[in-house]
Parts: sequence; C-alpha cells; structure tokens
Amino acid sequence: MRKSSVRIKQMGFKAVIAIAVWTLASPVFASASAQEREFPLKGTTNTRDIGGYVTSDERTLRWRQIIRSENLSRLKDDDFKKLEDIGLKTVIDLRTQKEHDQGPTVWKGDNPPQFFHFPVGDAKSPWFRAQSRMMKSRFTQEQSLEHMVEGYRIIAEEGQSSYQQLMEVVLDESNWPLLIHCNAGKDRAGIAVALIMEALGVDRETIMDEYLLTNELARTQEKAVIMSKKPRKTKIGSNRSSRGSSASAWLPIVGVHSDMLEAFYESVDEQYGSMDVFLTELGVDQDARIALTESLTTAPPALVMGE
Repeated sequence: MRKSSVRIKQMGFKAVIAIAVWTLASPVFASASAQEREFPLKGTTNTRDIGGYVTSDERTLRWRQIIRSENLSRLKDDDFKKLEDIGLKTVIDLRTQKEHDQGPTVWKGDNPPQFFHFPVGDAKSPWFRAQSRMMKSRFTQEQSLEHMVEGYRIIAEEGQSSYQQLMEVVLDESNWPLLIHCNAGKDRAGIAVALIMEALGVDRETIMDEYLLTNELARTQEKAVIMSKKPRKTKIGSNRSSRGSSASAWLPIVGVHSDMLEAFYESVDEQYGSMDVFLTELGVDQDARIALTESLTTAPPALVMGE
C-alpha cells in the first residue's frame, strides 16, 4: 500500500512538472507583453508578429511568418534590413489607391519582397469623404466611434473581394514570411489578421486581445493628444481658428475599440450567417483551414504521464 501511494504521488508530480514545463515553454507565456510581441521598426509604431498565439486545440502559431504593420513609406534603412533578415517574401498592401499613390513603399534593401495591392475601400466613397469632413470639424467620441463602427460594417459588405485575394496569397506557404499592412495598421490589417486567426481556430477572446494591442503599440493616447491640439479653421478661407476636438474624441480614429471589430463580426453574421460561411466565400473552406493550420502552427508538446 505504501509503495502504491508513493508511486501515485510520483506520477502526479511528474504530470505537474510536465504541465509546468509546457506552460513556461509556450510562446503565449514567453511573450505575454506587447513589447515582446512588437517587431521594432524605426519608421513605424504599429508593427507586430502574430506568432505565439494558441488555437482552440492548443496548437501554436509559428513566429516570424505573419507580420502586421502600418504604412511602410517611412521605413528607415535599418528597417528594411530587419525585414530581410527574417526572410520576408511578400508584402500585402490593403490601402486605398489614393493612399497607395500618396505614400508608395520604395524598398531600399538588397532583397525586395513581392508586392500585392488589394485595396479595401475607396477614398472617393461617402464614408471616406464623411471622415475627411468630420476631421476638419469639432466632433465627440460618440460621433467618431459611430463613424468607425459604420466603417467596419462597410468593410464586411464591400471588402470580400480584397480579402479573398489576400487569403489566396496567405494560403500559399511559398509566400511566407509575409507582411500585411494598411495605412495605420489597425483597421483593414486588423480585420485581415482576425480572419487568419479565425481560420486557424483561435478563440474570439484572444483575437480581440490581439486586435486591441494596437492601442498600446501604436501609442494611440499620445497621437490623440497631438491631434486634439491641432487648431481647426472656423470658416473656409478664414485665418481664424479654434480649439479642435478632445483627445478622447480622436481615440476611435487613431486607435481601435472593441465595438469596431464586433460590428464587423455582427455584419458578417447578418450577411453570411456565420464566420465559417464567410471564410468559405473567401476561398478558405475546411480543407484549406486544415492545411493552413498544419503549416502555420506547431503541435503542443506531448505530456508524459508515466515514469
């Protein structure tokens, strides 16, 4: 009886040790902070690796395969080297044609990646025009958040073609490592990453956490304060100006809010019935999801329960 009791305790101790080792080795725990997940580039403030997150079946996304970022037109020479050092093969640009033309990415490294431009939205659309007018006036946080929520609904309605092209590139492992970006790296790129993580079976709470990480890495509080201090013209052609909108009013414009991504999900459900159906419409059916998971994630280490 004594030997049996000791044996049970030993087995239990080994199980605890195995779980502890797996926990500490897991990239989720090894890179829990935003700073550790950040891919530091001098010319951007919102570039990060989506590796390390864990799927519902405890597989782990591989590091240095999918990077998300903002406008790349301000990258420094050292930034290009850092990206080339990880073997970057592909850049996917989701900016409008106007944004693309106004801030083209001129690669200054020795091994330029291939570029794809899949515009999400049109600078001449009513939504972009309304945003331009709003930013020239005085507005509240409620108004800016409502405007951004509407933008996410529009993306769900009109962005299918662009995200379908994006997923076609993502599904081809020969294009990895790849970088996905838009203008601020928070909305269109944020949705792209959310779709990839959905396809891999990452839970919705983790996807939201990854999405909201922008507010920390992109220094949105600081940007909101800067924007709030910029004066606005009181009349067209007038030299007189007045105080602009508050910093809190600017936060949904320069940062992200859970209501925005949730609006995208709600719109997808309303139009397609579910995220699974939407992903299938994007060319990511069950077979494609299995193949992507096998390639882009690693299996959890086995836990040895015996001696």
